[in-house]
Amino acid sequence: MKNDFSLKSKGCQNRAEYEMYAKKKKTMLNQVKNLFRIWFLGGIAILAFLGYVFYSLLWIFRVMQKQKKKSLFLMPLVLVILLTFCCGVWYLFLPLPVEHISVDIIIPRNATVRQVADSLRLHKVVTSKRALLLYLKITEMERKIQAGKASFRIGDGVINAAVHMTKAVMIERSVTIPEGLTIEQTARRIHEIFPAIDTTKFAAFCYDSVLIKKLKVNAPTLEGYLFPETYRFSETVTERDIIIKMVHSFESCYESLIPDSVLITKLSKSQLITIASIVEREATLASEQPRIAAVFHNRVRIGYPLGADPTVRYALKKFNGPLTVSDLNTSSPYNTRKYTGIPPGPICSPGKGALQAALAPMNTKDLYFVAKWNGSGAHDFSLTNEEHNRKKLLIRQQNQQRLKTKKDTVTPEVKSDK
Repeated sequence: MKNDFSLKSKGCQNRAEYEMYAKKKKTMLNQVKNLFRIWFLGGIAILAFLGYVFYSLLWIFRVMQKQKKKSLFLMPLVLVILLTFCCGVWYLFLPLPVEHISVDIIIPRNATVRQVADSLRLHKVVTSKRALLLYLKITEMERKIQAGKASFRIGDGVINAAVHMTKAVMIERSVTIPEGLTIEQTARRIHEIFPAIDTTKFAAFCYDSVLIKKLKVNAPTLEGYLFPETYRFSETVTERDIIIKMVHSFESCYESLIPDSVLITKLSKSQLITIASIVEREATLASEQPRIAAVFHNRVRIGYPLGADPTVRYALKKFNGPLTVSDLNTSSPYNTRKYTGIPPGPICSPGKGALQAALAPMNTKDLYFVAKWNGSGAHDFSLTNEEHNRKKLLIRQQNQQRLKTKKDTVTPEVKSDK
């Protein structure tokens, strides 16, 4: 371990800064070594070429002295060979005298060197795929090729192309995950923006006990822990990377919330997140989330079933259309119409508002709520079942009257005379 004096002598205030300093220093040394290797090999190649030219000229001069008659034939032949060799090196490795139009090429994740070389040859960046592969092999630059977007020019040549291949820039895209999605729905949403993401593989990771344990989530799955917000990922991102980022965002949000001291002693974190997920699916208006959360907490406290249709839909994976009587009688622990208590786990990913509502609900004794169905998304709340039934009947009558009024106001089409 470095003592304080050693750290301060390097301009570092703590161990983390020293490690960052050491990492940068190591990276710089590696870059210097690589640069030296490239220049050294290039220098040897140039010296070898010059030596070959010098030896050839010397040989020509000696031949001319010994065989003056044949010198007139040999000298042009050797010069032609040398000129051909020089032109070949120029054509294969150096930039060509053409219009250097910029070409942007995407180097995909897990692409092979040969595939990248094929693409460069196809776009006329290099004149020989084999020459490029040979150069990358000799200089060991094939190990430094990065995935992403790299800029080239037509006729760039092998040497310039090899350098640009190691300077590809990561391409990032943003994806917005709305509140209230399940694991499978989240996977499909991400796949829309990142086609390389496998939805099946994404879901499998969310049920992987090894990954769940590594993320320190005390639950059988990551349902409810994929925090909904806008993320930016590179095109080379993996399913696992996305999941880790989303779970970390969830934990960061959860830790920033202010919980009710009584609730956190009576209910587990998983139970609170489960209530938040139900609130997320039930509440249309953010302002009503604390009150809807209070209804569920009150029902849990006195032993009433939560009576939340979204939990039944989750159990049946039936997220659209009306629920039938048989649906409401399904024997699933998620059927809060049939069973009391909190379901085994979350039914979706709740947002920050729903989480805060579940952790600190409104101070009310309400036990019932019903949607007004007037287009506002609001609910009517009740203390008793009798009051709840009266409001349901009144809302039904108002809706019927509204539909009748709308129907009566529709006038028949009148054709104008011309």
